[in-house]
Formats: sequence, structure tokens, C-alpha cells
Amino acid sequence: MLKRIPPAVFLVALLALSACGTAQPSTSTGAGTSSKSNLTYTDATGTTVTLPAPPKRIVCLVGLCEDILASLGIQPVAVNDTLGQDPHYFGAAAKSFAQIGGAFNNPNIEDIAKAQPDLVIGIANAQEQLRAALQPIAPLYIMNPVTYQDSIAYLKDIGRLTGRIAQADAAAQKFLNKLAAYRARSPKTVSTVLIYGSDVNFNIFTSASLPGSILSAVTPYAWPAGAPGSNPSSDHEPGAISGSLEALLARNPDTILIASFTFAPGAQSLSKQLASNPVWSHLSAVKNHRVYEVQPNVYIFGRGTISLGLALDDAMTKIYPDVFPTPLS
Repeated sequence: MLKRIPPAVFLVALLALSACGTAQPSTSTGAGTSSKSNLTYTDATGTTVTLPAPPKRIVCLVGLCEDILASLGIQPVAVNDTLGQDPHYFGAAAKSFAQIGGAFNNPNIEDIAKAQPDLVIGIANAQEQLRAALQPIAPLYIMNPVTYQDSIAYLKDIGRLTGRIAQADAAAQKFLNKLAAYRARSPKTVSTVLIYGSDVNFNIFTSASLPGSILSAVTPYAWPAGAPGSNPSSDHEPGAISGSLEALLARNPDTILIASFTFAPGAQSLSKQLASNPVWSHLSAVKNHRVYEVQPNVYIFGRGTISLGLALDDAMTKIYPDVFPTPLS
């Protein structure tokens, strides 16, 4: 769930990936006024809330929130990571954001209260239990994008609530234009798959996952949803399954993208850990030197249209370097 994770909190990163659920973001639209309908949302837990006024002070407990606010031109009043310091989001300005202490799934409520938020945004299966504690402070909006269409819907929902519909529409269209451009020019001849984890007990994103929904739109994806023998991932990430090298070899994708959750200093990347297994050398992607370590912040933790666009740029220049020697503008 694309967030910049400090090295000392690897377990926090795993909890960030525990989102699951099927409730969708609100889809009602408005003209940016403060009418009751424009200030009502239903989040991923099915909770419906009407805000008293457009939120101006927003606390982000997940990278998706920072991605959305950056797209809308709004700075969060407090965050629990350093994702926003990436130049693609807020850059140096993010260093001044108030920091929320505590674990990812158990942030410091006092720190949140100090920020005096009008709205707190979190992620499903990690932070919805905070609702009662936050009730005296600010409403909680729980998100859980499963596809890129969900991410766009959340972007537009926050754009509606904050009176920035035009900015949300522009950001959504920018991403959709990039996706369409890559889809139109892609040879669609190279199969790929995205896997992630901290050790040899890794997980695989299927086409029913958020990153899988992006990659399968532009190139053959090696793992369709509901493939036989697919067990849900241990972290319950929507659309992810538990993986094995034997399963990878059975489908034998041309390219393998790997998001290593090895943040501790000196920790081995997932690809190096897997290389110790004899099965590894039989994979076509390994034989052809088409295994690529990718940034979890971009592919998994950010989840908004900025992050997804960056993932597209990175993936397509790796999968089809002759066609896309540089990212599309």
C-alpha cells in the first residue's frame, strides 16, 4: 500500500500491504460548492460521512493520500512517512510537514490531534480501527484501491470534497492519456509479472491487483486473476497470491519485476535471495537477464495517479527498451 518506508520499520511496510475489501469510493460529482451532497463520502468500509465544510487541513496516514493531495495542489498538515519528499510530489517542502509517530497501523493519536485536521485519510485493513479514537478529532476516510480506476475515483472524490474538481479531472486525464499512449505504442509481445516480498516466501500480483491492472493494460501479463492453484497472499493484498519459483517457472514470464521489501542496511534484495534456489536459473527472464528490481514506493505504496504514472514509465522502459528508450512525456 506507494509510501516511502524508513529502513527500521520493515514490518510497517508489510502492514501497509494488508489492505483488502471491495467497497468503492463515492462517485457523485459536484461543482465544488459546500452543498451537503458535495461534502458526503462513503469510504472503503462502507462508512458514510458528511463533512461540515470542505476540508482544508488533511492528515495523511498512507502514501495514496499524499499522491492525491500533490495532484490537487494541497499540502497535508501531517504525514507518517517521507514519500512526499520525492520531487514528484512535494519535494523539499515536505520536510516541513508535521510527522506522526507510532507504527503504521497504530499511529500516535496525539500527533494527529496536534495537526488539528478536518479530515484524516488512511488505508483499509490497517487503519480503520482508528475511527473511534479519531471521532473527537476529525472524520476518517478509509481508501482501498484495487484497480487504477479505483485510484482515479478516490482522486476525484477528494477533489470534490475539497472543491478542486478541475484539478482532479486534469490529473486523472493526464494519467489516462499516458496509459493510452503506452498502450497504443506497446508491441504487446513480452510477458511480465510483478512479485514482492522480503524473503523467499514472496507474493505475486495478479492482473486483478492494482499494479497488475496497469501492467496488463500495456503488455501480456503472466498471471491472470483466478489462475488455478492461486492462494491469497499472506498479507491479503487485493489481487495478490502467494508465490513460488516452481509456480513462476510454470508460467515462465519473459520479464520479472521485483519489489524487494528489504529495507534494513545490508539486507539482500529479493532477487539475490531467490538466486540461491536451483529453480531460479531455469527461468527465461533470468537466462535473458530480464529480471529487474523496482521501487516499492512507486509500484506499490503510492497507489495514486502520480505513482502509477511513474510505474508505467519505469516498467515500459524496462520491458520494451528499444521502443521506449526514455519515458513518454
